[in-house]
Amino acid sequence: METSKKICKNGSITLPKQIRAEAGLFPGNAVNISTSADGTVTIKPSAPCCRFCGSVENVIVADNVVICRKCAEKIIEKVGATND
Repeated sequence: METSKKICKNGSITLPKQIRAEAGLFPGNAVNISTSADGTVTIKPSAPCCRFCGSVENVIVADNVVICRKCAEKIIEKVGATND
């Protein structure tokens, strides 16, 4: 996804919710910001965080989805409940 945003007077930029979600960026999580020689700015999570709750504790990567153990257990519980 690509979008255009204006830089605020104080230098901040608000990232749209959909872009944050796609990138796995959650409120409170630290990010690494870098630039390249061509002026490209890259923002990445500094640590893998759960795609659902944003936790950085007990995370695993399953088929390119980062998920914490707690959320994985909730999903397994819900899926199990629908199969009964």
